[in-house]
Amino acid sequence: AGELKRDRYFVVNTESGDTDNLLVTVFNPNHGENKFQNMTKGRLNNIFLYYRGLGELHWSTARIEVEDGDGKLTSREVDFAAEYADESSYGYTSMKWKLGNFVSEGTYELKVETKCNPLGGPPDIDMFSTPVISGVIDLTPPEQYGQALPLRDTVLLGEELVIVFTEAIL
Repeated sequence: AGELKRDRYFVVNTESGDTDNLLVTVFNPNHGENKFQNMTKGRLNNIFLYYRGLGELHWSTARIEVEDGDGKLTSREVDFAAEYADESSYGYTSMKWKLGNFVSEGTYELKVETKCNPLGGPPDIDMFSTPVISGVIDLTPPEQYGQALPLRDTVLLGEELVIVFTEAIL
């Protein structure tokens, strides 16, 4: 739900409002009947947010910082059906995926996947996975590399100046 679903892409950079977190929102299509948390009393076990670096095979579970009973922040898995998830009356649950100290810069893929108690049939009926969404985490701004070319004190009218940066400028 939200911008991730609409844009099918995300960018976290120095212009982002929150460079330590990425807000991810999921929608409960059965919110009129039950909240995700209540569904865990039945077949539903979890609704996890997974990520992986582009080209990698292994998916990692995203993390969130949650206050425990003593008011201390603890790291937990991003589970939209957990007791710390807050589902609105419209069926939306938003959580902040903790990027700082957990995820390095790079290109990533995201998906949300449900896990249910097995019924004894094919494994596909015991889970659901959203389509993959790609995005970039880039918190290092480009810098000038070396001096501007040509290396002279004067420049002729119409002559090009070349400035090389530490990464491509898009």
